[in-house]
Amino acid sequence: MYDVVIIGAGIVGGSIFRELSRYNLKILAVEKENDVAMGATKANSAIVHAGFDPPHGSLMAKYNVAGSKMYKYLCEELDVPYENNGALVVAFDDNDLKTIERLFINGKKNGVPGLSVLSKEETLEKEPNLNKDILGALYAKSSSIICPFQYTIALFENGILNGGELLLNKEVTNINKIEDIFSVELNYKYNLETKFLINAAGVYADKIHN
Repeated sequence: MYDVVIIGAGIVGGSIFRELSRYNLKILAVEKENDVAMGATKANSAIVHAGFDPPHGSLMAKYNVAGSKMYKYLCEELDVPYENNGALVVAFDDNDLKTIERLFINGKKNGVPGLSVLSKEETLEKEPNLNKDILGALYAKSSSIICPFQYTIALFENGILNGGELLLNKEVTNINKIEDIFSVELNYKYNLETKFLINAAGVYADKIHN
């Protein structure tokens, strides 16, 4: 009997797995592929977004900005490379300039640090390889990059060292709830029981939910 079973071993499942491994719980992550980070995580752009584009007041805006601030320290704890290289949103015409101004105002409302609007000259000084026809740019100083593979692997390594378990090549085929216990059926006739079940299956989350 497990306290928590997490379905999906991507960056979200790994983050939950590592966090829960801090506590005195019997936890298990189940992944249908033969390694972690094989789903949406492997197609990630590697950008840790600053948080200037989500609508103000949304949960996405709240967690985007908070998460961006956390990544540096999380990467330090996990010994994963983190590069705070910033990001530019470049304008080529007047409509682009209006979009940049809108994103700047929205980003400020969201609490994004180090956000500024640059002139053409300031932008080209920061990145000389850009097209010389640009009119300016939004500069997000807090935007960064990481390797989603290394980060996810580190999350699971840390969680396993803390006592968590990981099952690979195990696809969830059926879920039943009997009173307060979840009975989870996997391929190869592998069954398990858990008190709590977390759906972190990425693009397959709807299938698991259904």
